[in-house]
Amino acid sequence: MEFIGYIAGTLTLIAYLPQTIKVIRTRHTKDLSLATFVIIGVSAVLWTIYGLSNDQPAIWFTNAVVAVCSGIIVYLKATTD
Repeated sequence: MEFIGYIAGTLTLIAYLPQTIKVIRTRHTKDLSLATFVIIGVSAVLWTIYGLSNDQPAIWFTNAVVAVCSGIIVYLKATTD
């Protein structure tokens, strides 16, 4: 089951990285929802805490990276719009 967690985590990261990279490159965030990325970021931080407290690296690592990606997007959204 741990292997499935790592696969799911990898796919989640692959899903977030293109959006984050595009926002960093273009600084275009007009069409992105600030609320969505704030909620995703907070959720990812909470999942990271959960994964750390239960010693589940597939959960905490994935969500830590998602939290960083969401944070970057929220920051750029707040400073470029």
